[in-house]
Amino acid sequence: MFKKILLAVLAVLVIGSSSVAFSWWDRLTLAENENNIITMGEGLEIVVDEVVINPTTAGNLIPVSAVKKQGDTYSVVLSYTIRFEATLEEELNLSTTVSDIKVNNEANPYDLIKVEIVNPGTIQNEDVVVTLTVTIDETDILTQSEEAQERAYEALANNSISFKVTFSATRQG
Repeated sequence: MFKKILLAVLAVLVIGSSSVAFSWWDRLTLAENENNIITMGEGLEIVVDEVVINPTTAGNLIPVSAVKKQGDTYSVVLSYTIRFEATLEEELNLSTTVSDIKVNNEANPYDLIKVEIVNPGTIQNEDVVVTLTVTIDETDILTQSEEAQERAYEALANNSISFKVTFSATRQG
């Protein structure tokens, strides 16, 4: 009886430790995220939570059809320098995704916020720069009533924009 219990406990430990080792391998440590420099430690993916664009520092984001006034901007450009902490023996595919876009803590009202990503696509031992350009995509709202356009303007005007950015590195082939 004791041997059966011991074998069961040993089996749980072996299975548990291999799943812990697997999760450790795919976890990235964020060694540095200062001044938009992302240093990837161990693993293959990193998420930068709560990228916040504050209208008082970045400018009030407006659509290109609007007349620009002092303090307004048609786009906000964010650049991230990505590097690996260790020396890589092979080139990896680098992907960047943006999710959870919010305006003043409300999920992307009227789906107006657009984030265009410029990504070199690969990374090895040289730093790469990923650029995010945040704009207002007014394509759909312009076909709606003036009242709907006014509500959209009020939802965006002078409010902060936030989102998550995920950087992933995967083996080629």
